[in-house]
Amino acid sequence: MFDQPNSRPPCTHSDEPLNAGLSRPVPDTAVFQNPARISLAQVLCAVEAQLEGAVRRDTRSAFAALERAGVDLIGTLATPDRVRTVLDGLSPGSLGVSEKRLANIRSLVVGAVKQFGQRRICITREIPPSPEWVELLASIPERNLRWGLGRLACFCTVKGTRPEGVQVETLQGLFAALEAEELVKDPCNTLKHTIAVWNICRKRVPGWPDIRLASPSKTAPAMLSLEAFPASFRADVIAWEERMRHPDLLDPTAPVRPLREPTLKGYQFTFRRVASALVRAGTVPAAAMVGLAVLVQPEHFTTGLREYLPEEGSKRTTDYAHKMATQLIVVARMHLAFNEGQLRALQAIADRIKPKGGRRMGERNRERLHQFDDPAVVQRFLRFPEQELARALRQTNPFRRAKGVERALAISFEIFTGLRVKNLRSLHLTRDLRRSGGRVFLQIPDEEMKTGRRLDLELPANTIALLDAFLRDHRGRLPGAEGPYLFPGEDSGPRSYDAMSEALGEPLRTHAGITVSPHLYRHIIAKIVVERHPELALDVSRRLGHASINTTFQSYLGTEGPAASRRINALLQRVRDGKGDMS
Repeated sequence: MFDQPNSRPPCTHSDEPLNAGLSRPVPDTAVFQNPARISLAQVLCAVEAQLEGAVRRDTRSAFAALERAGVDLIGTLATPDRVRTVLDGLSPGSLGVSEKRLANIRSLVVGAVKQFGQRRICITREIPPSPEWVELLASIPERNLRWGLGRLACFCTVKGTRPEGVQVETLQGLFAALEAEELVKDPCNTLKHTIAVWNICRKRVPGWPDIRLASPSKTAPAMLSLEAFPASFRADVIAWEERMRHPDLLDPTAPVRPLREPTLKGYQFTFRRVASALVRAGTVPAAAMVGLAVLVQPEHFTTGLREYLPEEGSKRTTDYAHKMATQLIVVARMHLAFNEGQLRALQAIADRIKPKGGRRMGERNRERLHQFDDPAVVQRFLRFPEQELARALRQTNPFRRAKGVERALAISFEIFTGLRVKNLRSLHLTRDLRRSGGRVFLQIPDEEMKTGRRLDLELPANTIALLDAFLRDHRGRLPGAEGPYLFPGEDSGPRSYDAMSEALGEPLRTHAGITVSPHLYRHIIAKIVVERHPELALDVSRRLGHASINTTFQSYLGTEGPAASRRINALLQRVRDGKGDMS
């Protein structure tokens, strides 16, 4: 590869001004683009031509590692943001190298791009603003505000837009130009700052165009707040929730047991989404949304759900729309006292959008589980807590060491218990953990579980050892350690949901090249166990705390087809060779 440098595009730099020589109208996306579009392949050409000795050898080796990782050197621009994105996607696990080697690769590539890559340009020097814009900017006394409008002035100069002609379309074009300008780190934030500075100048600078700018991407919210609807609607929602929290055991139309707060919150989201869809469709004005009965009138029922059906050709399913329909029917039966005829009419509509084949695993989870078809990935996943612990113990800073051990313990707990993040983050040291000799049991009461069923598990020896080390040597160094939670938050409460989610996902991506979400751990457990021992499906269902094994089969299994075919193929081959059951 390196013996034929001439096979790569030549390394060329241009000092030509942006859009020089363009007499025809310039597309928005081309306004700020540098004509010298330097790729990583051209940077490598420059490395081979201009560097010498060990530096040249090591830098070539770093670029070779990028190519082995599937990076398109020709198609990747040599700009800081593009290179940052490429390097952020690499991990020691995905490259098969040590952390130190990855750090060397990063350093060498960044250094080469800094030396030979696309140069950073000053837009306001490359595109002198028109006289109208020069005069307007000169009227701003504060230099930082003048700078804040520099890109807008240059963009409008190229497009032929005078200051008094700035409008929504101008901002849309500016945003397109900023997105295409490879050196802008955050186009959205740059546009927001530009709008804010313009509006400040409108208030402070005499003679400023009387145009108030706003974000061109603002759209109507997908879900209106409850406060957007009349007080009677909000009162009906509250009445429904109270009825569901405190059902009458002798009322045949009431639920058998109280609904939990997360379930009630889900119902409230459905009410708001369907009501918002009816308002957007112009079917029912917000002021006319007087109660929940409006949502379940047959014509409103269908209109409110239609927006949530998948488009033709989409991979989305009708699961969510069907779930909302089912919830509204429950409200019609338990709260609004609909008769059987009215309920049958609504149910007929819901049946038409019922997912074919019932509930099943989502496509995103199914795709992410494919990586665990590789036995090497499974091993890296299961061994990860010990590796994360080793990394943590190498830290010299006591706080960082404690945080690392905490991450290792959280991941070990998640692998060997499959707890939902809500339960994991709020594990109580005395209520949820019980010791008996050298054994440790996890016991989470009914009211803390999503299914309302108590969960009892036993921790494996390696997790117990990690737990003991964390409690003995490290937990006391964390903020909030005086609180009662295993994973403490800064206010002595439980660890925040977001912080716990990040601790379960980011380390695996960075150090093992494995992409997981917190909830995917539960699917991974089911996949690993049932593909190797199908007879343990019931045990998996119990481990995950499911009220019914149907939930396990419908939503957590479904990728074990290849494993089943391997077992069948092995049996057929043994029979063919006369080594199996011949009966």
